[in-house]
Amino acid sequence: MTNRWLLLIILSGFGALASAGELVISAVDSSGESVWARFEVRAADGSMFQPASSLRDSTSNPRPGGAPWYIGHFTAKEPARIELPAGEYTVVAERGTEFERFEQQVRIDEAEPAQLQVRLDRWINMNERGWYSADFHVHRPPDDTLTLIEAEDLNLGVVFTMWNKRDLWEGESLPTNPLRAVNDRQLISLLNAEDERGGGAWMFHGLSEKLDLGVPGRWFPIGLEFIERAKSQRPEGSDFPWFDLEKPFWIEAPIVMALSPPDSIGLLHNHFNEYGIHASSAWGRARDEEAFPGNEGFVRFTLDLNYRYWNLGFRIPASAGSASGVLPNPVGYNRLYVKLDQPFGVDALYRELRHGQSFATNGPMLFFDAVQQDDGNTAIQIEVESRDPLDRIEVVANGKVIRTLAVPEGATSYSSELAIPTGNYSWVAVRAFAQNDETIRLAHSQPAWLNGEWDAREDAQYFITWIDDLIEISESETDRFATEQEKTTVLDVYRRARAFYESRR
Repeated sequence: MTNRWLLLIILSGFGALASAGELVISAVDSSGESVWARFEVRAADGSMFQPASSLRDSTSNPRPGGAPWYIGHFTAKEPARIELPAGEYTVVAERGTEFERFEQQVRIDEAEPAQLQVRLDRWINMNERGWYSADFHVHRPPDDTLTLIEAEDLNLGVVFTMWNKRDLWEGESLPTNPLRAVNDRQLISLLNAEDERGGGAWMFHGLSEKLDLGVPGRWFPIGLEFIERAKSQRPEGSDFPWFDLEKPFWIEAPIVMALSPPDSIGLLHNHFNEYGIHASSAWGRARDEEAFPGNEGFVRFTLDLNYRYWNLGFRIPASAGSASGVLPNPVGYNRLYVKLDQPFGVDALYRELRHGQSFATNGPMLFFDAVQQDDGNTAIQIEVESRDPLDRIEVVANGKVIRTLAVPEGATSYSSELAIPTGNYSWVAVRAFAQNDETIRLAHSQPAWLNGEWDAREDAQYFITWIDDLIEISESETDRFATEQEKTTVLDVYRRARAFYESRR
């Protein structure tokens, strides 16, 4: 949706303030106060322009299947000056999920420098409703991230300062305060680590001690070892360190789920990009592209893996993360919203993620409630609000779409009440898709757990086949392990996980 507010002043003879062919750009909020915002200035030929002194993401790389616009963005608060040749430009300004997006064509003439001030208004205020946001996967420098959570209107950014052999604290003591604040409702956490090697990516939030992740082996020691080391730091009754399984298709994900289940699992992960879907499983479990074709198929594949775990009784909440600094995403693009009945705080947010109401989104806002009734039905209430027109809303139970709700053409809000038979299902959730030509924007609720029965034998067999394939590859690849003992140790772990799923078949 294009922001309705635009102030474009064409200034002749701007002289000392701006030379010919210069655009001066800034953003204000609804009160007229200057605010941090993320900008794109695109020429007709696709080239992009940035001020020399602006905050940029210099480490993300473009990915196949999406436009490169994110790579050329910049973040600024004070008026940013950009030298431009004469011509037509597309100017984009954003301030996170809860603000209107601005997009406008602007002409720059060499003889007539221009000043552009954009007003960015909220279309929703989630904090006022008691909901607070978090991005569980940030790879930007801490100082930059403090600015970026303000620019993207995010409440919590989880910054990874330990990542394989990269350690921000090398040679230093860990900080006594693991949090840094913009204000009392915008924080970043710092003592977070990611083990990302052959088996997958395992993310640990709120460590009290370092994890020595700088091991040479891609497959050994197995990631499960670092998971157990992290969990050993957790005092009784604490949520920290919190273990997030970053994506469900990592090749050792079924091993981890069986033997040391995570506290959350990535549903909207870093392959959901602002300008495209990175429709690849990387070095994880490849999808059947005939059964799951294209971007829509990739999204169904990754969601279906979450559903299989829920079918097997894993009551693990969905998480969301953007991997800004690695994948072409702004901080907070994929984010969680968690409902709090108390002031915002990190402890409260994680506690309610485990036990309360939450949803993952990169677009719509989704409010969902399910109540089992004495008549054998479950009453469901759904409310969706969206910046962009809604495409469809689906009720999902045990991985099956059991209702597709008709959304009026062009509608940006929707509400409904319905009932489903409880006895047929062990969980129900709702997902809402917004219209978007460049990527897939959706919100997904956490599952509501029901008393119905579900036969999960097919789901168990799915992961048995997965592990059998993993065992076969591990036995046949001669260079996967440094010694025969390493291979034996890892294969023993795989077989223990296989026995877990065998017991549920």
